[in-house]
Amino acid sequence: MRLTILTKAITLTLLHLHLTTAAILPQLESNIKLLKTLPKTATNLGNLKTTGFPTLANNTNSNSTTYPAPKTYALLLFRSFEILDAYGPIEILQFVAKFHPLRLLIFSRSFPGPVLTSPTLPSMNPQNSSFYPIFNPTHAIPTTEQQWNDMREVLESVDVLMVPGGEGVYDPDLEAGGELAFLRRMKKKDKYLVTVCIGSAVVARAGVLDGRRATTNKMVWGEVTPLGEKVKWVSPARWVVDGNIWTSSGVTSGLDMTFEFVRHMYPDGVAMADLIAGAIEHEPVMDWRDDPFAERFGIPPQN
Repeated sequence: MRLTILTKAITLTLLHLHLTTAAILPQLESNIKLLKTLPKTATNLGNLKTTGFPTLANNTNSNSTTYPAPKTYALLLFRSFEILDAYGPIEILQFVAKFHPLRLLIFSRSFPGPVLTSPTLPSMNPQNSSFYPIFNPTHAIPTTEQQWNDMREVLESVDVLMVPGGEGVYDPDLEAGGELAFLRRMKKKDKYLVTVCIGSAVVARAGVLDGRRATTNKMVWGEVTPLGEKVKWVSPARWVVDGNIWTSSGVTSGLDMTFEFVRHMYPDGVAMADLIAGAIEHEPVMDWRDDPFAERFGIPPQN
């Protein structure tokens, strides 16, 4: 029954991508064969590549906490967030939504106004460019007890909270603006927290990563890691899983982490991840330790 439903969904997806009839038939046949041969498990930790670094003591993926397949994703946006950090994973999850009923909530202090991606300081925009799109949130960040009570049902429905990086992570107003308090209060064992790039800096500033293993962008390692002195920062690492917390390295590593998240969280995740990767023509890194940027930027192995 699952194979039949998924096959129909694949057909609709391919039609949606405007493939020609000639291209649909061989692709559909290939996907059917794939679904019959892929293992049932939602994770794929085999065929791990090796790097020039010593093998870490623990495989981070083995320390993942598993809850029911996520249905509601929440995205926390702030001014000057990195667009691909946020919408790279969303692109993948939007495909997942063709196979599973998903809901996306976007929280920002700017609601009902748009979230700006432009820099907050003129010095951060030396060319005075206007190349900064805006994005619309769906909900305001609750900052009072009354707002938390009014939004209780929505907030409790969140299964996954995602936090992107970007220049805005260093904004001192994240405390006054409510973002850090929001993260502290949303910290629950039955919710997943996912960060991309230096989004881990925001979560570290909130103290949510204290005592947990996490990673971040290697180019700015020296700037980010001091923001979380109690965090067990991991290098090399394309992404790190510690219980219900998933963190990734630089911008595009968020794509690889999200593919692994999909493989891990959904019973048909392996097949979906393979199909989506083909549709967007991305070859995901399958080994969380495959991190050439740690060596490039001189970050020694740790944790």
